[in-house]
Amino acid sequence: MAPSEYSEPELDNFISEKIMDKQGTLFYTSNITETWQVVEKMMRKYFCELKLDVFLGGVSGDLWVASFYNPMKCKRFEGRGKTAPLAICRAAREAFSSLMAQ
Repeated sequence: MAPSEYSEPELDNFISEKIMDKQGTLFYTSNITETWQVVEKMMRKYFCELKLDVFLGGVSGDLWVASFYNPMKCKRFEGRGKTAPLAICRAAREAFSSLMAQ
């Protein structure tokens, strides 16, 4: 599958290498099937819960808001995007970056 206009190749690379511990890049930011693998890993390994909202007619153009909540740290990490996969991946990057820095 080729990247879409809503994909972010740099973010795909980050997720593949840092979060998923894989060589090579999948299209996490544009393919919900691959994105869901990220959600499952965030839940299992980093004990995060996912909340996903959609706002029809959003002023900013970012219709989707995803957040990973880590109850052990009492912290929420948010990402926004034009698609659900993009929002989820942006939230995953924020959560991973913050949780690994502690």
